Amino acid sequence: MKLLISHKSRDTFKEFLKENKIEYLETIDNPKLDKRIADHPDLSVFVLDKENIIVDKNVFSYYKENLPGINIIAGESVGKKYPLDAIYNLVKFKDTFIHNDFTEKNILHYMKENSYKFLKVKQGYTRCSSIVLNDSILTSDYGLYKALKDQIEIKLLEPCHIELDGFPEGFLGGSCGMIGKNRLVFNGNIKNLKSYDIIYRQCDKENIKIIYPPCDLLDTGSLMWIG
Repeated sequence: MKLLISHKSRDTFKEFLKENKIEYLETIDNPKLDKRIADHPDLSVFVLDKENIIVDKNVFSYYKENLPGINIIAGESVGKKYPLDAIYNLVKFKDTFIHNDFTEKNILHYMKENSYKFLKVKQGYTRCSSIVLNDSILTSDYGLYKALKDQIEIKLLEPCHIELDGFPEGFLGGSCGMIGKNRLVFNGNIKNLKSYDIIYRQCDKENIKIIYPPCDLLDTGSLMWIG
């Protein structure tokens, strides 16, 4: 089992993972994406389940070589501009998947074959915009919250400034990810977030431990637990 992280992750975060004995694999840039976000895991990779992942065909060989024991399926190529850069950026939550209507075709086939319910939203960067827990989703995207509040358990967070290479603002969901079912890891300190108490309370309710290193948060794409 490994945590997939961006190769642009801070050294402090990588050291933190090593200290906590969390194995990780760094991404490589997807040549089809904007260089500023080409490293983001959630723009080239989607975890279907413990044994299967879909990977953009342009980076397929790298993941095939570095993730032995996992069935890796070569998926469609992303495009440089939105919405084609977001075809892998969806949320799988319980018996639903949440996205706009341009999901990568192999992922869409899996969802349909396994009877997942499609919850359509306007936000194309659905995964970046969400902290996906076991029983709930947290987001600072009001449009996403409004679209889903009557369908799933979702909590609205206060907007916060997250650094993103080359852009004025990043996403909180792009700085974290679940490790298994009982740990939520952030790539930086979340104590000063306006919504820290909401995040902490919801994680405590779901018996999830929050862990993070002593550095600033950075949107490098959602962290993915593989295996």
